[in-house]
Amino acid sequence: MDLRHHYSKQLGGTPPVQRLVDEARESEHPRGSAAAVKRARQLRPEEIETLITHDRENGSVTAAAKSVGITRQTAGRYLTTAGIVTIRRMSNDDIARARDTHEAGKSVHSIARMIGFSPHTVAKALK
Repeated sequence: MDLRHHYSKQLGGTPPVQRLVDEARESEHPRGSAAAVKRARQLRPEEIETLITHDRENGSVTAAAKSVGITRQTAGRYLTTAGIVTIRRMSNDDIARARDTHEAGKSVHSIARMIGFSPHTVAKALK
């Protein structure tokens, strides 16, 4: 059975597709206009200092963001603007250390704990 036919029988008249089209035409947003974009809250200078302090103490952008009530993405933008690197990648020294330790017989999980990266990141670096 056709889905539109089934629903039109159940609802007694106007098929849901047509009703949706009608509701869209009567929408409060005129055609072609978008809803207002919500902008991120601007931090005061003392809040930026709090954000930077939390990030340095915890090493977590998410925790720092929660401390001042903003999203992780907004916190990352503020930290990057302040010259703080928010993405930690394995350096060549980290990769060399992981390879040497792996060749010595250590597991990927123990290497990950030792150098402070996830096991997945260490495994990718060892390939």
